[in-house]
Amino acid sequence: MRFAGTRSWQIRESIDQHLAMALYVRDAAGLGRFVVTEPDVGHLFPPVPTRGPGESHESRAGADVGPGADLRLAVDEWTRWWVRALQHLPPTAPPATPDEAREMAPPSPPHWRGLQDSPAMRDLAQRHHRDFWHWLNDIKLDQSAQHRSGHDRSSASHERLDLTRFVNAYEHRLGRRVRPFTLHLRLLPLQQPAGWVLDEHQVLLSTTLREDTPALKQLLEPVVSALG
Repeated sequence: MRFAGTRSWQIRESIDQHLAMALYVRDAAGLGRFVVTEPDVGHLFPPVPTRGPGESHESRAGADVGPGADLRLAVDEWTRWWVRALQHLPPTAPPATPDEAREMAPPSPPHWRGLQDSPAMRDLAQRHHRDFWHWLNDIKLDQSAQHRSGHDRSSASHERLDLTRFVNAYEHRLGRRVRPFTLHLRLLPLQQPAGWVLDEHQVLLSTTLREDTPALKQLLEPVVSALG
C-alpha cells in the first residue's frame, strides 16, 4: 500500500486482494466464459497458470465444478460474490483494529468469511487459495523491482505518475489549495488499461493503467476536481 498527500488530502493505492481473489478463482475454475462482471474488467495479467501444456482456460471451462446444476450453482454464487465484494469495498481509511483488517481481507480459512452461504465458491476458494497467494505475491515482487529500478521510464507515457506532484500541479492551475479529501485507488492486475470511478472517493483501475501517466491523469483529473 502506498500513500501520497498532506494533512489536508490523501490518496492511497493498493491492490484489491478481495476482488483479485474472486477473479483468480473465476479463471482458475474455468468460469470466465459463463459469468459477466460489472464493470467489465476483462482478463487478469499475468494470466492464471493452467494445469498442463497446451491447456487453456477456455478448453477447461467449468472443469472444476462439473456440468449441469453444479456449474449453474457456481456461476450464480460467483456472481453474488463479485457483487458483494464491489458493494462492500473497505473504507478509504486504513484498518484501525485487527477486526477491521479481517473484515477487509479476502475470504480465508477456516471460516471463509463472506462465502458461508456459497458452498460451491467456498470449495473453489479453498482449492485455489494457496496458488492465488503465490500468484499475487509474485506480482507484488515484480512491481517492487520495477519501481526500484525505474523500469520503462524512457518516455513521458511510461513515467509513473507521482500523485503528490499531480495534485500540486492541479493546485497551481487552480490558484489555491485543494479542499480536504481522501481518495483510494483500488488496483487490479488486469490485461487492459482501464479504470472505473466507483464513487467520489474510490477508483478501480488496472495496474496497466496505473503505469500509463497520460491516461491516468485523464481519469483522475475530473475526480480530483470534484473533490477539491
